[in-house]
Amino acid sequence: MQYLIGSVIGLSSIFSVLAATPAKVDIYTEHFPPYQIEQKNGSITGLATDIVRLIMWEAELGYQIYMVPWTRAKAFSEKSPYSLLYSIARTEQREENHVWIAPLCQLKIAFYKRADIANEQAWEIWRIKQYVVAVAADQLSENYLKAHGFVADKNILSITNLDRAGELLERGRIDFIFGAESFVDQMAARMGVTEQWDKVLDIPELSKTLYLTANSNAPTEYINRLRAAAERVQMQRKKVDVGCHIDE
Repeated sequence: MQYLIGSVIGLSSIFSVLAATPAKVDIYTEHFPPYQIEQKNGSITGLATDIVRLIMWEAELGYQIYMVPWTRAKAFSEKSPYSLLYSIARTEQREENHVWIAPLCQLKIAFYKRADIANEQAWEIWRIKQYVVAVAADQLSENYLKAHGFVADKNILSITNLDRAGELLERGRIDFIFGAESFVDQMAARMGVTEQWDKVLDIPELSKTLYLTANSNAPTEYINRLRAAAERVQMQRKKVDVGCHIDE
């Protein structure tokens, strides 16, 4: 009888976990090379994407990744308790609005200037404010500029897709790009202007870790399943070079 009761309890626990997971998880992100890249055939790849796929495989969950502008990605991820969002920087302001599943990659932010702008011995924020800076809309980097006195339509251009910034910089429509080092470096390499765009100022306080997050209303069993899978993937990442690292 005790064996039968134990078996029933065990089966109930399994069915409880299964009931707390959807047939397909909707995962939202934005185009943000090299972390998330939409290929010509429509597939989504990238350093962070590869880790997210490993976590979902390890958790044995079906999923679909949707790449949309960041504002929409955040909005869509709030519509279902099972939706996931990546790559989002972890900050104090965002802490209670998300369930933080797993760290993915390290993000570092810097200013890059156009080639024909004369070099200064020491670039500082007050100098850069004399120029027009392109930044990704609705990001921590945009908030940083506004907090330091940059004004829309004067010396800051907020754009939904920062990929456009490279062309604008080359055409002289903007003077600086303010964004993730890996993203800007890859864009410069793709455009063949790596030697022309100079990184002039790092912003260490914006260095963050990008995360995979879940909806704040997600069921506990679902969260536990994802976190357990993420821990197993993290153990494997420590054994091999996955091309994307976080500060321990």
